[in-house]
Order: sequence, then C-alpha cells, then structure tokens
Amino acid sequence: MHNSHHREWLATAADIALAAGALLVEYRQNKNAIHSKGFRNIYTAADLAAESLILGRLREAFPNHAITSEEAGADVLAANVRWVVDPLDGTTNYSRQNPNFSTTLAAIEDGQVVVGVVYDPLRDHLFAARRGGGATLNGKPIYTSKITGIEDMVFSMEWPRSPALREQMWQLAGVLLRNGRTLRTPGSAAMGIAYVSTGWVDLYVALHLESWDQAAATLIVKEAGGCVETVSGAPWQPDSPDSLIAANQELITAFRKLNQEGQ
Repeated sequence: MHNSHHREWLATAADIALAAGALLVEYRQNKNAIHSKGFRNIYTAADLAAESLILGRLREAFPNHAITSEEAGADVLAANVRWVVDPLDGTTNYSRQNPNFSTTLAAIEDGQVVVGVVYDPLRDHLFAARRGGGATLNGKPIYTSKITGIEDMVFSMEWPRSPALREQMWQLAGVLLRNGRTLRTPGSAAMGIAYVSTGWVDLYVALHLESWDQAAATLIVKEAGGCVETVSGAPWQPDSPDSLIAANQELITAFRKLNQEGQ
C-alpha cells in the first residue's frame, strides 16, 4: 500500500535534504551572528534559511500534506500525512564550527513514519529509508550492529536541556560507562540515532527528544533491522516528544536489565 507514493516521497525528501545541506555549508563559510532563544537554545540565520528552503519545496511538491518544523512550528492543515522537519540539528555544534550537524525530514502517514532522511552535508552522508523498503547510506543497504553484550557496547547519547533530566542522564551514563565499552556524544540527535543504523554505534539513548529530532532516524534504524523504544517502556510514538532507546533488540533487553539493576 502506498509503496510507489513512498518511493516518490523519499526521492523528493532526499533532494530537498541535499539542497538544505548545501545551504547550511554555504552559510557556514561566513560566520553569521548567533541569536539566542534562551538558555542552551540557539539558532542561526542558517537554520531559518534552510527551513525556508525545505518548507517551500515541501509545499510545492505536496500541497495537501501538513508540515511541522522546529522553528516555524506546526501548520494547522488537517491531513493524513504530516512532514516533520529539523532544518539544522546540532545548532550548538554549528555555531562553533564543529562539523557534527545534520538536516532531517520525515513523513508521518496515519501515525506511522513512512519516509525518513538524515543528511550530514560535510561528510556527504545521506541516510534514508522508507517503510518496508530497507535503509540505505548513499544508496547502499545498511544494517545495525550485531553486538548483543553490554560489555562490548559503544553507546551514544545527548545531554537534555532540563537540569533534572540532565542529572538523570548523568546517572544513566555512569551505569553504562561502568559496564559498557565507551560513550560517544555527537551533539546532533538525528545523526546520533542514524549511526545506530550503520553499526557505527551500538545503542543510542536520549531522555527527551522532539518528534523532528527522531522521526526520520528512528525509521532508518528500524529499516536497518534495529528496534526503537522509550526508556520508560511506554509505547513509542513518532509524533510526540519522549525518551528513546535505539539498538538491536538483544541490546535493548540487556540495557533494560542493567538499568533496572542500576549497577
């Protein structure tokens, strides 16, 4: 069902992500003024320019689809397809010329993520997936890691903004560091989750992510053979903010056991 549609949506989303990525790289050459939206929350002129490009092209390609984007918010169009967009994921990195940032788009149809792309423009990594169609990196099939033991696990995470959640993440990171192999913190949630789909990291965990940070990358992980759940065990919903664990199923089970023990 809808498969031919999804193929076409994915091709369009990939083209848009490439164009937005090129724009972010161009803006990065001339260091723009950084504007603040409050404590630990910044955006740049690049962010807004990339968003404007993405929204314009999505509206042109899919006039009947609704869109939610990080800066612009949600439009009021009631549609059975909604695109969720983060034009620049990793703004803190971007503002400091750190090369870890990405642009990401996903289509949610009737409550399911059906198309997702995450593009890292500096490395030219295009992660892409459509529901039931497998996941690819630059067109080649990708798969999650086969590592099932915590002791071999390279895990990845982000620091939440909320002080209470940050403290909770600090405790969780301690447990994982004592028992696992090592930790990576990319600073772009979409990229961090996408790295699970290639096995570059084994498990990704976050205590709070918005839908636009995670929708595309979670589909890519699932299509690469991985699993996506919430930390609490509540059902994972693509269009509501929540915690996230992404890994292969065995590793998620091992993570839960360890987290319950809190060793």
